[in-house]
Amino acid sequence: MSFGEVFLRDRQVIPRWHTYPVARWLGMTKPLGETAKQEIQDANYLKRVWSWKDKGKVAHAADLVGSALVLNKIDDESAIEAAKFISEKRKFITAPLLEIAESFLRLAGNKPFPIPGIILPEETKNFYGAIANLKKRAREYPRNPIMWLDLAFYYSAIGQQDPAEDAAAVALSLNKENRYLLRSGCRFLIHNKSSEKALALLRQSDAGRHDPWLIAAEIALSDILNISSRQIKFAKSMIVSDSISKFHLSELACALGTIEFKNGSRKTGKKMFGFALEDPTENTVAQVSFIKNVYGESINLLNMDRFPHSFEAQTIVKIKKGDLLGALEAAKNWLAYQPFSSRPAVAASYISSVGLGDFEEAKKIAKMGLNATPDEFMLKNNLAFSLASLGEFEEASKVLKTIHDSQLAESDKSVLSATRGVIEFRQGNSSEGRRLYKEAIASFKKQKDMRSEGLAKFFWAREESKINSPDAHRLYEEALVIAGKLNLAEILQHFDKNKEK
Repeated sequence: MSFGEVFLRDRQVIPRWHTYPVARWLGMTKPLGETAKQEIQDANYLKRVWSWKDKGKVAHAADLVGSALVLNKIDDESAIEAAKFISEKRKFITAPLLEIAESFLRLAGNKPFPIPGIILPEETKNFYGAIANLKKRAREYPRNPIMWLDLAFYYSAIGQQDPAEDAAAVALSLNKENRYLLRSGCRFLIHNKSSEKALALLRQSDAGRHDPWLIAAEIALSDILNISSRQIKFAKSMIVSDSISKFHLSELACALGTIEFKNGSRKTGKKMFGFALEDPTENTVAQVSFIKNVYGESINLLNMDRFPHSFEAQTIVKIKKGDLLGALEAAKNWLAYQPFSSRPAVAASYISSVGLGDFEEAKKIAKMGLNATPDEFMLKNNLAFSLASLGEFEEASKVLKTIHDSQLAESDKSVLSATRGVIEFRQGNSSEGRRLYKEAIASFKKQKDMRSEGLAKFFWAREESKINSPDAHRLYEEALVIAGKLNLAEILQHFDKNKEK
């Protein structure tokens, strides 16, 4: 069960995918600066303000609040007043209009949008409720691309890829130049294993040639695909420009900094990360936490409590500090925040099973993650490991039968051998269990993966201990030595608990 699957696996600042209200609240839809077009929009906006003040009707309030959302005039007192007026008339207006008004008031009050506490598989009805609401709204406003993309978000969360693809296709057919739609569509395509199409989507847009958010996405995705980016030179010139705020440039600097680190230019990379952290996005904080964890660099991270939804970064930092309960809570929030992604589900199921020994919780989380990513090997492995640890080895065996060994990387095959070892031990086949564990450990040593070697020895020792084998003590000691060298909280805390007893 590999820690590196989530926390050490290659990462870049590919775009986050949020529902639109969350993206707006996080500042990801803010305009880059004043333009002639915006001056015209502002003039039209003032007309709506005066119409609302003069007429005072729901229709005029709705026009004003809708325009304020589009133009990011979240602090405008007239729009806030209009939104409150709509909210007070809730008995007489449509649900979509009330939702828009209340979303605006939440943004104006700088209040975070509540993240659904959806972890257990049986609670996916909350996703279905959101889908039903969005389908109704899409029928009322069929040319609103944001609603279609939000619909794709929730379909992806429950693994319904065909309707997700249809909804995303409608959204992108309606608008291929909007930053939010392009970044979200890009992330959907990556999730759908169509990264080349995602890159083409970014490169074919006019906005992708000048918007730093889209340029950051193009550079990050090109890096992941090992394709030369067309934007590196221009991106570097944008970083030294004073015409764009540092918040808008944060992910761009972070993408460049990651490439510098991977190319061995750590001094330049740290400089880029320093710039990126001056006014960072949540994704920037997560990326810098990843770089700090992988490369061991002394990059000063800001207080993450300042950053809403910094759950991925919190997970990394807390597990490094040995706060496994805090890390699990952060990982579960990360899963609720990005329910279509396998990474938070793998992290949460790993922490709860390996670190905390809460196999029931790990089982539920792994099943939740498999809703959205049914072919994810590490989630299947974590589920099988948890089932076997609970004595449900027949169910564990069924899960493993859905894994095709020939398609796995060597590191994953080693992890799978160790998990099969648990099942063999639990079925009374200790000799076969030992063979599988020995095979896994030999492979981990060959790969110079000391962390996985330590974990395999620890859980092999657990199985030997259950049958009162004299080998248990030796294996525990070997696991403890590795855990001490690498400061593996997920192993060390088990020994600390035994000392307390």
